Amino acid sequence: MILKGIELKSAVIGMVIGDGCISYRAGRKNAYYQMNHCDKQYDYLIWKKQILDNITSSSVSKTEKIMNKKRYPGYHLSTRQHPYFTKLYKRFYHNKVKVLDEYLVKMINPLALSIMYMDDGTFGKHHGNGNGKDSFYLCTQNFDYANNSLLRKSLKINFDLEWNLNKTEKSKDGTYNYRLRLASRCNDKFLNIIRPHLIPCMQYKLGSKTLTNLNKDCDIVRTI
Repeated sequence: MILKGIELKSAVIGMVIGDGCISYRAGRKNAYYQMNHCDKQYDYLIWKKQILDNITSSSVSKTEKIMNKKRYPGYHLSTRQHPYFTKLYKRFYHNKVKVLDEYLVKMINPLALSIMYMDDGTFGKHHGNGNGKDSFYLCTQNFDYANNSLLRKSLKINFDLEWNLNKTEKSKDGTYNYRLRLASRCNDKFLNIIRPHLIPCMQYKLGSKTLTNLNKDCDIVRTI
């Protein structure tokens, strides 16, 4: 998948806001991007790899987690070190904590939003109003209240999508974490935004809103 300029940067920003991170190896000058996905999301990981390869080469390796005596196979993607990621690291990280700013959230385009949902999105029923309506969520608990508020504001400005800030579990310091819940009246508008970019293997995240006629031009090439 060939992306350049603003489109490429927006996609990478979506990946970092989502499941990915930018890191440094000891003694190295430049940063690199890395992320993990479970086995059933392998095609999605390869799709991301093809985007990242527009910047520098990357590699994929198998992983395995053991939890409660169960094996969970997956994959790890890692790029080479590159000045591109060094610049983004300086933007995204403050005292080694991932944060957002006005520039980053302004760069969220439809592709980036789709990546954010495929990474951190989920679908369920919201019972707060007693109606049990279908709801889309962005599980952004890794960002604090201020960052979530900034993201919420940007998504309203960029896409005219209304999101609510929902409290989730408490952090170790006793403060609440937050995630974004899409107002149900915006469901169709949201689907129309992400539809052109949704990877087939990730449509399970749409629950009862599973799409048909998804983008079939993913150009996914299995390398493992």
